[in-house]
Amino acid sequence: MGDGKKVLTLILAGGKGSRLYPLTGDRTKPAVSFAGRYRIVDFVLSNCINSGLRQIYLMTQVKSRALEEHLRAGWSFLNREFHEFIETVPAQQQLSEYWYEGTADAVFQNICLLEEHRPDYVLILSGDHIYNMDYNELIQQHVQTKSDLSVAVLQIDKKEASQFGVLSMDQNRRIISFLEKPQDISQIPDAGDTCCINMGIYLFKTKALVKALSEDARSYSEHDFGKNIIPNMLSDYNISGFRFEESRFGGYWRDVGSIQSYFQANMDFLNRQKNPDLIGKDWPLHSRGEQSSPAFLEGNETTVASSLIGAGSHLTNCTVRNSILGSNVNVGRGTVIENAIIMGNTKICENCVIQNAILDEDVSVLANQQIGVDGVQDRQRFLVSDDIVIVPKSYCVGALN
Repeated sequence: MGDGKKVLTLILAGGKGSRLYPLTGDRTKPAVSFAGRYRIVDFVLSNCINSGLRQIYLMTQVKSRALEEHLRAGWSFLNREFHEFIETVPAQQQLSEYWYEGTADAVFQNICLLEEHRPDYVLILSGDHIYNMDYNELIQQHVQTKSDLSVAVLQIDKKEASQFGVLSMDQNRRIISFLEKPQDISQIPDAGDTCCINMGIYLFKTKALVKALSEDARSYSEHDFGKNIIPNMLSDYNISGFRFEESRFGGYWRDVGSIQSYFQANMDFLNRQKNPDLIGKDWPLHSRGEQSSPAFLEGNETTVASSLIGAGSHLTNCTVRNSILGSNVNVGRGTVIENAIIMGNTKICENCVIQNAILDEDVSVLANQQIGVDGVQDRQRFLVSDDIVIVPKSYCVGALN
């Protein structure tokens, strides 16, 4: 930071991700594959590194093994000698006999980290959102406004607000009302068709955070930042909103908490003209390196359009359109893949049709199979969400079960 203040970053990465099942069957949501070679958590971690924030803890709880492995393989480059680190903090029942009971409780149970580092500010982030952001812009506004808490906010259509915390600000950007996940548009106080939502990006003065968490811990609540901490702070603290759309990368943000939103975010990643800020040389998206040969497209009849093909993949006289293929994906002759996400280490044999589908890792598809073509057949075999077919990890499509 320009003014020499110290920031400690805490990333919430312990949720079950039940709406993203079966992709979260054996992994936490931040560890789910994204855009062929990344994991969802790579976005928030890259934002931190690119913003110069290098003291980072991830609060983990359920199904964290895949996330731990990814962090070791791709995010172990920081130097402890310079007090730089990315470390996980699993639930340890330090202050009670319970596991993390909410987003605020996850931070409260690790309040010893604040005592150890004594930061001036604490940045609290979600590990399951797709966006780019220079957190220095948030920090600068927070310091200038002398806020106790700054919340990043995004303007959306009111019809889409039922899954978010909705807030109102005065002309000085001070937050004056907060309503968690309103189920009726009439509950939203702002005039017009749009409203501001909470993005799950919080910058606290450390003293204000400790006081708010301690008060919440003594109360009967869900111990959640959106449901409890922010509403309870409105009257006694200076809480400001940071308008994301006015920031350097304010063009795109998506919560990938559901199959539909996850699928759409991957498809958005393909549309570079519409979403140019998702990946670029001036704001690199870091991840683990792929130790595989380049992708190989074999045969004169292989056609690939508007797609991403991962390292080590082998395509033979097939057609791939508007799709994402991870690393080491083999596709046989005559197969057509369209509007699909195929995760790594998957083998698809000859003369298959796959569309509007997500295939998790290590899937095998035998010859002459169709996925995403016959809705009745798909629902007999797989989970289908918003007309997107999800084939679970290590499944063999076409085998007798």
